[in-house]
Amino acid sequence: MDFKKIENIFLLAFVFLNVYLLISYINRAGIQSADSPTETINIIREMRKRDIQIPGDLSEEKQEVYYMQANTNTLIENNMNTLENQAGSINDEGTLYTSILSEEITLEGDPNEEVTAEQIAKLEAFVNSPSILFGDQYAFLRYDSSENRFIFSQMVEKTPVGDGTSEISFLYGQSDGSIISYQQTYAGPMQRQGDPIEIISAREAVEFLFQNNQLSSNAKVSKPILTYHRTLDLEDLSMYGPVWLIPVTESGQSKVFRVNAKDKTLVSEPTDASIIPETDQEKLDYDAEPTEPTESENN
Repeated sequence: MDFKKIENIFLLAFVFLNVYLLISYINRAGIQSADSPTETINIIREMRKRDIQIPGDLSEEKQEVYYMQANTNTLIENNMNTLENQAGSINDEGTLYTSILSEEITLEGDPNEEVTAEQIAKLEAFVNSPSILFGDQYAFLRYDSSENRFIFSQMVEKTPVGDGTSEISFLYGQSDGSIISYQQTYAGPMQRQGDPIEIISAREAVEFLFQNNQLSSNAKVSKPILTYHRTLDLEDLSMYGPVWLIPVTESGQSKVFRVNAKDKTLVSEPTDASIIPETDQEKLDYDAEPTEPTESENN
């Protein structure tokens, strides 16, 4: 038996097998690489087929952000007596301040039809006045048409706190276009914790909602907002992580979805103590005397 010949045949077969496997691997890698963007395009295309309106400028950028820590504080309670032209009270926990204004704020136009730059500018001027504590740390976030509220949120490293734990909320009076009260929460100064983390893009957050059957046909998706959301609430401190806040209008009703920007999971809507229900609003004493300003306390 010619063992040398047999050896050469096996060696040649082995070489051909390796070449075949290498070509198959390259082709498979090329197909997977080509499929990834196609799959993304198909998701957007499928949403449009179902008449779901999405913003044309959905970002695909993957940012890096930090988790943030806020220590428990009583800054609002300690400084509320310095506020001008209002009568206010604080809840038992010292976290929610409710104010009745001595002079109402009147806005031109109906924000339920369109939120205008003039409306925002007028409220911004009030937020940055001596009538609001730490107002320079807040910026306009959105108008909540379901609750008729203008919401300003504390900004942390250019990112708003979007879960209600650090916001100024103005209740809009639909009957006369006036604002006679506001509520404020304040998380206080925050510090970075750990290393920065990479988060999903705004586009991925919207696609996630669609893939998980959260968007019905004819829904209108507004531009996602990257926010901080409290993920841990302890006696001495709170931790905040990144969450995409996505306003959606369906059948004339507005709702807000929250998508964890790190783990790509749905986040439950927070219990928002800063909302003033209409029934409770009617019970407030609008004839209360404004608080007289006193010297500011720092702690």
